[in-house]
Amino acid sequence: MNPIKENIAKILDLEKLSETEREEILMKIGSIIFQNVLMRALETITENEQNEFDAILDKNGSPEEIFQFLSKKISNFDKIVEEEALKFKNKSIDIMGQIG
Repeated sequence: MNPIKENIAKILDLEKLSETEREEILMKIGSIIFQNVLMRALETITENEQNEFDAILDKNGSPEEIFQFLSKKISNFDKIVEEEALKFKNKSIDIMGQIG
């Protein structure tokens, strides 16, 4: 598992699950966190970096390629991922609390 997924799994307390269960959950919720991370990250890169990013998207770059690119270009990228994973966790806890 890549370091970003490991960090998200740790924040969401998924470490106790089997690797298969952990991967399944990360696939389901990962896209939500991924979108939030992208929105924040894209606000911080330059126009030239945006063009490089667009080129990755044009060639259907994988999420790993996208995250690698952004982690090289944004010094606090890991912090953004952590913050967005925590936001997701806290929102989920709030929703579950409202449900009962």
